[in-house]
Order: sequence, then C-alpha cells, then structure tokens
Amino acid sequence: MEFYQAAALLGAVWLVGTLTARANLPVFLSLLLGALTFAILARMTLVSIGDVFSLGFAQTVDSFGFVIVAGSVVAVCLERSGMAGRFASDGRRLARHRGVAAVAVGLLAGLAPSPTAALALLRPWCRVAGGPSARTRAAGTTTLALALAAGQAFIYPSVVAVATSAILRVGLLAMLGVGIPLAVVAAVSGRLLVSFMARQVVGNTAYPAASAPADERGLSTADMRAIVVPTLVPLVLLIVAAFTQIPSEPFGRTTKEILGFMTRPTIILVLSLGLTLLMLRRWDQPVVSETGWLGAALTASARPLLVTGTAGGFAALLQATGMAELIAERISELHLGLAVPFLAAAAVKVLQGSPLVATLTAAGMTEPLLTALGLDDAAGRAFAAGAIGAGTLIAHVNDPYFWLVADIAELTPVQALALHTLGTVVQACVAVLLLTLVRGFVV
Repeated sequence: MEFYQAAALLGAVWLVGTLTARANLPVFLSLLLGALTFAILARMTLVSIGDVFSLGFAQTVDSFGFVIVAGSVVAVCLERSGMAGRFASDGRRLARHRGVAAVAVGLLAGLAPSPTAALALLRPWCRVAGGPSARTRAAGTTTLALALAAGQAFIYPSVVAVATSAILRVGLLAMLGVGIPLAVVAAVSGRLLVSFMARQVVGNTAYPAASAPADERGLSTADMRAIVVPTLVPLVLLIVAAFTQIPSEPFGRTTKEILGFMTRPTIILVLSLGLTLLMLRRWDQPVVSETGWLGAALTASARPLLVTGTAGGFAALLQATGMAELIAERISELHLGLAVPFLAAAAVKVLQGSPLVATLTAAGMTEPLLTALGLDDAAGRAFAAGAIGAGTLIAHVNDPYFWLVADIAELTPVQALALHTLGTVVQACVAVLLLTLVRGFVV
C-alpha cells in the first residue's frame, strides 16, 4: 500500500507541474488540486481529507505567515523609497562576489530554527541584490536557499543537528567537525550546479533598470541601515534563540523564555515593520495607509502565504498516510552502512516534506542499528548524523520552503523543480559521497 501511495505522490507532482505549465492555473490552485488528487488516490476518507488539510494549512500559516509578511514589507518599502535601486546599482559592481556572499549568508542563516522563516526575512536582499536579469535573480536566490538548507542540515545548533546529536548521542565537537565541512561542500556544490543550470532553465531576460532618485547618488550609510537593520536584527534574534534551545540551556531559562517570545512570528512582524519605518523616517499616509506602501506589501505577501499554506496542508495529508515511515522501516532492514540513515531520512523527507520529522524518524530508526551497520563508534555516529542531515536536504512540491524559494526567485513550479530540487539532490548526493569516502579512510 505504501508504494502505491508513493506512486500517487509522483502523479500529484506531475499534475501540479502540468496544471501550471499547460493550463496556466494559479500555483496555489494547482497545488491544492494536486494535494486533493493524492488524498483521493491514497483512499483517505473525505472527512479526514478536510480536517488534516485544514490543520496543516493553519499550522504552516501560523508558523511562517507573519514572517513572510515581514519580509514583503521591508522589500516593498525599500523598492518604493528608491533605496533598492541604489543598492542594486552599487551591487552590480560586486557581481563577481555575489555567489560567495550568498553562500556565506545562507550558511549563517541556516542556524535559525526555520529555513522558511530565515529566507522570508532575507527576501529584500534577494530582490534588491539579485542582479539585472531573470537568470541572476534566480541563481542568486536559489544559491542562498541551497546554502541556507545546508546550514540547517549540518551545522550545530540548527534544529536538525540538535535532534540528531541528541538521539544518536554525538558530541558537540564531533558534530561541528563533521557538519561544518559538509555544509560548506554542499553549499558550494549547489552554487556550481545553479551557475551551470540557471541560463538553461530560466533564460537571460533582462529586468528594467531599477528606479533611483534623481540625484543617482551612491548607497549611503543611512541607506545601508535601512536595508540591514529591519532584516538582519530579527534574523540574528532567531539565530541566538536557536542557541537557547540547546538541551543544556547555556543562557539560562529566563533568556530562553525572553528570546522565545521575541522570535514569535507576530513579534518578528512588528519588529521588522517598526525598524523599517524608523530607518526610513517615513510615517506619512503614502507609506502607512492601506493604499500605500504597506498595503502594497500586504498584497504582495498574499500569494506566498496561500502557496506555503497549501503546501503545508499537502504535507499534512502525506504525513497522515504513514507511508513515509513504512518505507523508511523497509530501508532500515538493509545492511548498507551509511546509506541506511541517508536513504531513510531522504525517503521520509521526499514523501512528507518536513526536515525535522525526517530527522526524528530516521535517527530513531538508525540508533538501534548502529552496531549492525558498523557505525557504533564516535566517528561512525557523527557520520550517521551527517548522513541523516544529507537526506533531509531534498525538497520538492510538498515542502513550503520549496514554494517560498520559487516565489522569491520568480520561478514556475517546473523551473523550481529543475533548479532548486535538482540542486538539493546534488547537495545530498555530494554530501553522502564525501561521508562515505572519509569513513573509508577512517576505518
């Protein structure tokens, strides 16, 4: 039954791509029809379909909705104020360093508790520094997203790394020693693939020149503050909050509770909005009215909200079938060393979309098998944790993160599959291959 349901998922993915590419349906509607088609083919009851989908949609919007709005607010305000134009103009002088910067920022942002929230906050940077064409914007955004996912998968104290280290009992130094090189290699491999594929997938259509104030002055210190403060302050709070979630509570329970409150999506939205208006020093009607900049930002955020929420509902339907866990159990019966934790995590991630659920499932199944797999030493446990992280990288239409990347990069679902999903597959394969080679030398 589980393999039949997996085949139904493939059919649903094909349907989503076909409806958007051939019928030109809105993305969220195509995804909704694909999710319902899967649920019906998987023989779920009509009542359970409605309940499960609604719960998944609501949880996703609750987790990411206000953060998506926050990123849209900052992006629209920067564009309307003319600062985005000046930033983009100056940024073209540093075009050759754009890829390196995207990889570095992505790896650091990967420490945030949620890659979706982190990328939403970085939307203004993707929009104003993405370059002069569809290819450069898609390449820059996808490179940043792939690096962010790599940081989330491998670098402690991301939620994935914390979960695997706790379940597999891996020490901090071992996690860092394995995770940081894996994250860098995965991020660089993603960047190389995107650089090669972007022109073939997206083309090189030039965007109109960004508007700038009449004086065409360069980027000032005030401009930089207006870009950096509203985006990076909330992101830094999210990253610091991730450190407070370490089981040992290194900053104390009080700090943990304060940062937990400060990083709630509603607080992130209020903080970003307040910092944006403070940096721009604009509180007049054209900015704050419903028909002004903030109204435009709310309109711009409607599509990613609908799409990510629908993807969360789709993921909930997939999780309700239990097929991912059943297939992972079959994989765990194999005796293939590091391939077992990797394939178990990859199967759960591909089939139901959540990296944290994939981590918990794969790590829980792998831990009792470490002796049989020849991984019951300190290095072996660290390598198993790395293999699980590699498996959680693969993303497609059942993952809200996939759709946020597609929205910011202005990619169709088919283009996002060819660029972002293929990039995650290459990252995962390169990471597990590196682990296998190093494990061979260690043994």
